[in-house]
Amino acid sequence: MALLFANACTYSANANQADQLNQRCAPCHGLYGQGAPGENMPRLAGLPAWYLAKASKDYVKDTRKNPLMMEVSGLKELTEQEIESLSDWLSKQGVGKDPAYDIKMLKGNTQAGEKKFRMDCADCHAKDGYGKKKKDAPPLAGQYPGYLLTSIKAFFRKDRHHDNDPIDDTFHDISDAQSNDILAWTASLDDVNQQADYQFQPTALPKVIPENAGFKVSSVQQMVMSTVVKQGVTMLQAISAMRAKATELEVPEIPEQPDESMELPMVIDLKFCAPQHIIKLISAMPVIANYDPCRVTMVMDPETGLQLMTVNLDMLTNGKQLSTDAQRIAMQINQDMLAIISAGVNSSDKTTLVEPAHK
Repeated sequence: MALLFANACTYSANANQADQLNQRCAPCHGLYGQGAPGENMPRLAGLPAWYLAKASKDYVKDTRKNPLMMEVSGLKELTEQEIESLSDWLSKQGVGKDPAYDIKMLKGNTQAGEKKFRMDCADCHAKDGYGKKKKDAPPLAGQYPGYLLTSIKAFFRKDRHHDNDPIDDTFHDISDAQSNDILAWTASLDDVNQQADYQFQPTALPKVIPENAGFKVSSVQQMVMSTVVKQGVTMLQAISAMRAKATELEVPEIPEQPDESMELPMVIDLKFCAPQHIIKLISAMPVIANYDPCRVTMVMDPETGLQLMTVNLDMLTNGKQLSTDAQRIAMQINQDMLAIISAGVNSSDKTTLVEPAHK
């Protein structure tokens, strides 16, 4: 799918390089791979390049599955060398040294977690929690506990194979309480690397990352994501597909009061949001109200075709500006909007017309 974004001549070199990363990872993993609290936004920054490349190739081969991530990232369109280059760049982003990016676990017993970790995890993930390449075991230190807990549950259900081993039974005897204890311990392991006066600055991104696939963000403040729908998809088909996806996600459509003084037949706005989410988010950061993060704007461009646009909430949170709870809400809205827009991008003439739920 083709994705086009506005360019700004005022960009610094690092901002332009960050745009290229956004094209792949930032809508879910953060501008520099710093991640965010929640189930699906792990920290990529600082992970070993070999593991990032391995995980990316597993997704490309469908050994690991995340359809929405594959659509947004355009990962299957990258060459092996491009995956290696991006993995190397992410591995060098030392956000873990900056106290502003510290990962905390609010529940769990660290002493009990250390004991259980050393019994069940240290052999592969190392005593310091930073993993072992020879066992294909990634670091657990410095990773968001919410993501690790999601992974543990996936291993238990056999939705994902631990160490790619279908018969592994490591998690069969680990209770929820023990999981929380282990994660409380792993969340503390990266504290030794923090430096009180350190302020993270990204290194230069390699120029080999292509610009013609996946999500790319390049407005002045990294604020807007925009995508061109598949050729032949009409506005009605895209609207209907987005409404159907919002209904599936249980995200209500919020009615808009049209301004009759404005006649813009080529521009349509839709708004999908759980009201309680946006209220909490605006309460935490009032400036967000000005960006209307639940809005999808449809524009028919004579040259590129039908475009869908929304605010990129990742760039607002930046991994440290909001409280943990507010970050979770922001990234949940971000995930919902990505899924809704992706449904519109991929709608077809077989899409059933869906009317808005409100009267």
